[in-house]
Amino acid sequence: MNTKLFIFLFLCLSCTISGSLELASNDDPVTMLVSTLDGYLTAVDAKTGREKWRYKESPIVESPHKVRQDFSFIPNPRNGELYLVADQHLSRLPFTIPQLVKTSPCKSSDGILYAGSKKDVWIAMNPESGVHEETVPPQNANSCPVGNPETIFIGRTEYKVTMIDTKKKEKQWNATFIDYSSHLLPVDHRYPYQHFHSVADGRLITVDADTRQVKWRKNFKSVVVNLYLLKGDGMHRIPSTSLLFNFIGIIKINPWSSS
Repeated sequence: MNTKLFIFLFLCLSCTISGSLELASNDDPVTMLVSTLDGYLTAVDAKTGREKWRYKESPIVESPHKVRQDFSFIPNPRNGELYLVADQHLSRLPFTIPQLVKTSPCKSSDGILYAGSKKDVWIAMNPESGVHEETVPPQNANSCPVGNPETIFIGRTEYKVTMIDTKKKEKQWNATFIDYSSHLLPVDHRYPYQHFHSVADGRLITVDADTRQVKWRKNFKSVVVNLYLLKGDGMHRIPSTSLLFNFIGIIKINPWSSS
């Protein structure tokens, strides 16, 4: 049983991410950041899909690839939810990786030890070129802070968690989960697009919400996790819907066809 299969299933279950944003005028360029499972942030023009730049970070989720039937946990890359694999069944745990890290170190009633850590940084980037200018706080204490007024700062939180079964010390599980800070704004019904992406691969389409016509389609080569609007104060999460390939028909067209 493979971890990627379960990640596929979780993206099916967490179909729609709600959010809101405020767009500039129709003539202004709107940059959308696409976060994919492999760790890339890809900047595209939200209106045309034209790629502007790509920035590589660590994968959104890192965990053991092999699933053990007696002691395995599967993380949801969208929000850090955890699922227990036992006797070929999945059950969702009542906490996420971020919540687990916040309460660790702790011990469950069934003898599982939990330990975790959290690291927060700001990634300073040029919004036009995608050049990484600095990480704040810097690794080098003597480095100078970024002085470019156009620099945007992207919040990045890395969670690490370890689980150990005290009854059988060889049963140990580790995972890393990356989360990007985003501003959750009140619902803005002026946003003119709907975004749909496949849970099987990196295919994404943008549809005009009024005409239901496809504006553009693109394959990002890795499963799309979240979408963000890039603004001067950082990233704002925007709505997206993940679909099984066989369910694409709910938007009344086949977005992957060439016609």
